[in-house]
Amino acid sequence: MSKRTQEKRRVKKTATRSVNTAAQTVRPRKESFKDFLKGVWIELTKKVIWPSGKELWNYTVIVLAFVVFWAVYIGLWDMLFAKGLEAIVR
Repeated sequence: MSKRTQEKRRVKKTATRSVNTAAQTVRPRKESFKDFLKGVWIELTKKVIWPSGKELWNYTVIVLAFVVFWAVYIGLWDMLFAKGLEAIVR
């Protein structure tokens, strides 16, 4: 066997070995679905700071006000462009 063939085999074995080692160290522990749901429940009940009823109402009013504002704004621009195109087409 030539030196070149021996070198290729050595490199191939080394590369395969390092890839296998890397794959083994990167794989996280497989979490079961039950563990996942348990973690979600803990996060939602212990870590999340929920708004009070008054804060929730205020946020809702603010969001609705922005939605109405942008709907009117876009509606007016749409009407303006429609009238402009109608005038050009006539």
